Amino acid sequence: MQKPRVFIETYGCTFNQSDSDAIAGILALEGFTLVKCEEDADVILLNTCTVKGATEQKILYKLKRLVEARKRIVVAGCLPEANPDLVKRYAPAAPLLGTNALSHAPEAVQAAFEGRHVEFLGGKGERLSLPRFHAGAIARIPIADGCLGACTYCQTKLARGNLHSYPIECVVHEVQRCVELGCKEILLTAQDTGAYGLDIKTNLVELLQAVIEIPGDFKVRVGMMNPEHALRMLPGLLSVYESEKIRKFLHIPVQSGSDKVLRDMRRNYTVEDFLKIVKAFRRRFPSIRIATDIIVGYPTETEEDFKKTLNLLEKARFNVVNLSKFTPRPFTHAARLRQLPNQEVKRRSREAAEACRKISLERARS
Repeated sequence: MQKPRVFIETYGCTFNQSDSDAIAGILALEGFTLVKCEEDADVILLNTCTVKGATEQKILYKLKRLVEARKRIVVAGCLPEANPDLVKRYAPAAPLLGTNALSHAPEAVQAAFEGRHVEFLGGKGERLSLPRFHAGAIARIPIADGCLGACTYCQTKLARGNLHSYPIECVVHEVQRCVELGCKEILLTAQDTGAYGLDIKTNLVELLQAVIEIPGDFKVRVGMMNPEHALRMLPGLLSVYESEKIRKFLHIPVQSGSDKVLRDMRRNYTVEDFLKIVKAFRRRFPSIRIATDIIVGYPTETEEDFKKTLNLLEKARFNVVNLSKFTPRPFTHAARLRQLPNQEVKRRSREAAEACRKISLERARS
């Protein structure tokens, strides 16, 4: 049986990139050839993201272009898992590969090559046990699937489901294996690393303590964690971050500077909670890089709420801000709310972006 050449294109977060590493590893093990550009491929696999409306539109435009060019496609990741009907509207013949069906990648790719439509959606997957392709010195290692949140605006929960943490010994074994293969940068990733272990009676601090005991010359970068979990284990986190093996980097999304909006979003912390974490890390590690996520234009955000977000930006002076205009995601609570005028959302986004640029320039000058 002829096996096609495959090009993998990934959208979204480090967790999605980790899934693509697994897909590549599975395909390589099954004898498929991975190529570096889509022009050389017989099948193009798009590993998709559904967090932002802008990203979704980019993916759908790409799908439309590939279908018009009569390319053979597999659509994988969060978008077909959360909204398969939308994908089929743009690419009705493309096989669908959900977030928990990565092991079926060879079947999906072969089906696309032969012009057959198949769907591998739903179920539960075990990412850590999958073969994994590592490019260079960086290894992206998943520590959990899903999350414990119920954010009103998030469609990813529909694709990734509830929290499922991998046992500490399994994560340690995978890190050890990657270090022995020569990886120097270990990215521990999850939808929310802070929630790690709450379903298996452990926590992120215990995991990190086990990882830094692994012998070898490597650094660990911890992926995004939500504030309520960081606050819960703050003393332990500060302590384990003292290790030279832990990168002094913290990605902690605040989303809004207004407690009212945070409540409306069903975020389980206050602005004061968030600032307590930021101040504690900066006191202990003055040169730490702190990244956050901000959403402007949430349906219940007033002008006063927006000004509170601008004040928070000035007060916290983040190193990195991932700024997003609110866009309603299908099947979420926030999509059913009365939306703010588009021009108003754009205006707030421009103001927030300008504030971020100003702070970034001032930080650079200092």
